[in-house]
Amino acid sequence: MVVGGLAKSFDGASASRGDRRTLRVRATGSLVAAASVLLVWCTGSVGATASAASASASEDGGIVDQKLAWHPCPADVVEHALAGDGYAAARSAILSGLECARVRTPLDWAHPDDGRQASFWVSRLPGTHPGSGPLLTSSGGAGAGTLLDPYSFSGGMPELRNSFDLIGFDARGTSTSSTAQSCDPGISGDPIVLGTSARDGYDVLDTAGRSIDRQLDEARRWTAACLDRAAKTGDDASTAPYVNYWQTVRDLDLVRQLLGAPKWSYLGVSQGTALGRELARTFPDRVDRWVLDSVADPVKSPNDVLQERYRSRQRAVESEFAPWAAAQGTVLGDTATKVLSSIEQLRADLVVQPIQLLGGQRFTANNLNSVLFGVGNAANEAVLAKLVTIRSARSAGTSVASVQAAIGMFTQFQASPFIDRELGSVLAGGPRQGWWTAFNCNSADWSKDTDAILAEHREAAQDAPLTYLGLGFSAACAQWPYPGQQDPQTGLERVPGILLLTNQGDTVTPASGAHNLRDRIPGARLVTVESKSAHLVLPQRMPFGLPGGVPGTSSCATATATRYLTTGELPVDDQSCQPG
Repeated sequence: MVVGGLAKSFDGASASRGDRRTLRVRATGSLVAAASVLLVWCTGSVGATASAASASASEDGGIVDQKLAWHPCPADVVEHALAGDGYAAARSAILSGLECARVRTPLDWAHPDDGRQASFWVSRLPGTHPGSGPLLTSSGGAGAGTLLDPYSFSGGMPELRNSFDLIGFDARGTSTSSTAQSCDPGISGDPIVLGTSARDGYDVLDTAGRSIDRQLDEARRWTAACLDRAAKTGDDASTAPYVNYWQTVRDLDLVRQLLGAPKWSYLGVSQGTALGRELARTFPDRVDRWVLDSVADPVKSPNDVLQERYRSRQRAVESEFAPWAAAQGTVLGDTATKVLSSIEQLRADLVVQPIQLLGGQRFTANNLNSVLFGVGNAANEAVLAKLVTIRSARSAGTSVASVQAAIGMFTQFQASPFIDRELGSVLAGGPRQGWWTAFNCNSADWSKDTDAILAEHREAAQDAPLTYLGLGFSAACAQWPYPGQQDPQTGLERVPGILLLTNQGDTVTPASGAHNLRDRIPGARLVTVESKSAHLVLPQRMPFGLPGGVPGTSSCATATATRYLTTGELPVDDQSCQPG
């Protein structure tokens, strides 16, 4: 994973402001972020702590000898704003009650003593009892964690603060780190789900030359843009090859050391379960109480997971969503067969004639697949409302209904996504497509064989015509210049007893992933929420009523997880819980 030419030392925590700008790419922020920064500035939320924290962070010293300079997180608004991190500055406004600290770490843990350093941020929500131990939290998603996580998990399970200081983090590679990875969605579509670009002028189900050429070209441009915008070292070498879990778990174990904890606990969901698995596998003697909710499969590559997800979402549309939608009495039909027929016809119509949106954009058949890919993750009601709006807009003429349909399309597919994207970037401290791209391309040996990639593409398009999203990472990571690293399976047998949670019908992280990990950790216990198709078991609550919370699927499963985390009482056997 080491790339030649990274000889010059840099320190993201102690470098001057001018130097730090050359080390990383900064998010430009947004009007939302700028307004939030101005509000915080004017209301005086920034105290003298900012200068004290900066002074402390600038002290030279060894990695293991550094002190975590905890300070109120809102104090960082000035630093983030001056650095051009509008999203991170805006987020500081809603971190009241949390403490933050910057951590210096080796750029490459394979060569920790070569002088090259990086930095990232951690947060802490102090427990209500003195001497509380640390609980590392990870909400999953791109980056596998944020500084807000202590809030969201303690909001969903308030008992946790009686036993723990909750710890959050912005991992290396995310926007606030000195190794920030930044892609430009304007260059091409976002290959996370290939759902944010126009993808106009071709059909992802078309295996003919034009569609394939367009997708391969988009992938090449996307990868080139990501690599070009990745943070650089002082000698202009890329930090991209160092964004992976092999490096990240060592960063986090350094945090444990700096906290003075011989062991610590972990609560991670979705993508955060992969990070938690690697952290436990690498440092099994430092595991205390470990909860993984909605488990990423330990035996499948990122590409295998994505290919399975296309098919599982297609099955969910056919066997779960269509019967449910038929029972709602909408224009899509009153039987599952009629609903599916209506959706298939709608897609065929969109291939011939996309819907014109404001600003010259068009809603295509590919965009319809992105909507249906949300089945199993988004609420059925939300998916159905979008489908009805699309159908109305597609069939409307010059009547008043066409105006209403146009307003509905603008609201649901332009205004709402923009707001969600900007708010999501604020909550995460900046966009995370760059982290997600670098992490995925670094975490596996992706095929460079175009013929094999296209063969896989044709099979997926045939098997999942309503939920397939295109070549995506298969094509993007085929252009990645750095070697991938297989997820190792060794060492899991040394992990002590941990708790795994899954919803039986989860289509995002299927229950098979939890079973596969359960089989590899002898002392693990598995709690299954029966007959539930939602993603994520445990509840989360965002502060100040912000969106993004998770309702939780089972009070029984939540009680089991809470009891284990607060008392150490692991269930004697695997168990089942009912929803609700």
